[in-house]
Amino acid sequence: MFGILQRYVLGEVLRAFCLALLTLTTVIVLFMVMIEASRMGLSPSEIANLVPHVVPGSLPYTIPVSLLFSVTVVYGRLAADNEIVAVKTAGLSALTVLRPSISLGLFLSGLMLYFSYEAIPRANNEAKLIIFRNMEEMFYKFLKKDHEFNNPAWPFFITVQDVQGKTMIGATFKHRAKGGPNKFDKTIQAQRAVIRFDTEKNVARVYLDGAEVSDPKNDKSLINDTTIDMDIPADRKLLTEKRIQERTTPELIEGQLDRREKMKRVRRQEAISAAFQIGAGRLHKVNWFQVHRSFVDYATWKMEDQQFETEKQQRFAMAWGSLFFVLLGAPVGILFARRDFLSAFITCFVPIIILYYPLLLLGTNMGKEGLLDPVIALWLGNFLLAVLSFFVWPSVRKH
Repeated sequence: MFGILQRYVLGEVLRAFCLALLTLTTVIVLFMVMIEASRMGLSPSEIANLVPHVVPGSLPYTIPVSLLFSVTVVYGRLAADNEIVAVKTAGLSALTVLRPSISLGLFLSGLMLYFSYEAIPRANNEAKLIIFRNMEEMFYKFLKKDHEFNNPAWPFFITVQDVQGKTMIGATFKHRAKGGPNKFDKTIQAQRAVIRFDTEKNVARVYLDGAEVSDPKNDKSLINDTTIDMDIPADRKLLTEKRIQERTTPELIEGQLDRREKMKRVRRQEAISAAFQIGAGRLHKVNWFQVHRSFVDYATWKMEDQQFETEKQQRFAMAWGSLFFVLLGAPVGILFARRDFLSAFITCFVPIIILYYPLLLLGTNMGKEGLLDPVIALWLGNFLLAVLSFFVWPSVRKH
């Protein structure tokens, strides 16, 4: 199956693939990390720790494109040098030289399936933890960058004139009043303030120095060497709760089973309970609020089940994308038969950018919203590549 000719072609494809993958991954990872670093104010050590965990998440996008680039370059050169003609003259089919790339596409698809099963989700979760692990550091980074901290879930809107180390200079704390996140009933202005986070007690303690308290009635009072406590809001759960992209495939399956069991059990219990009361003529005994609540919960669990299924199918579809990219890119490279590899690559890449990835994004949204079965929605892109390959391959056999 892999003689000298096949090993030669495979070696050429692998060299081009490794170079393209290294270049593309480096560019994308640096771009992603730099955006996150500028937004979050990450230190050089945090950036260095973040990079290894960002790389796995980029592979589902960089591997197919790098493989597409390598096969169009290699097969375009082989055709331009009349090596494909020489193979056919020897009585061999074009499949002889295409088989190594197809095998490589199968191998990379299997590898991406393996990585997307656990490794990539775990890396995504670890990347988030690196960014948000030290809440106190992140708080001061936000203040240094924006000179304000405005989280509607927090009881205070905080602005500062400057931040020196971990000391807030010219700090203003506006206490949120009931009725909306932009309504305030009390203001504290301090010459200096220091905040310390007690994550075990879920409390942030603020030490105030040279502070003045005022309220809407213009009543003012001076306070000094005072400490106030603020509850850390519930959004801190973002650190412990995993997004769908951070859940391993077994966790997705477990989440689906849990939601489906809840949908089956709770809906049935409420239906039986209401039916007994209605059948006995005791309509006033029916807990209509609970019945309505069961409908709301059912809709929530169903939506989460659809999201989990969509994420699973997205991983499968993107993993198999490498194979379909080869099936389209390799024959197109042969048909172009030019040393101008860039034109062959763009001929394949433009339709993929215009059609494949928009279809993938559209399918993801439709699958999560329950508008289309996730299997159909997420495999539309691969189906499109298969159809395009079907029209290209007969021409390659006659080449």
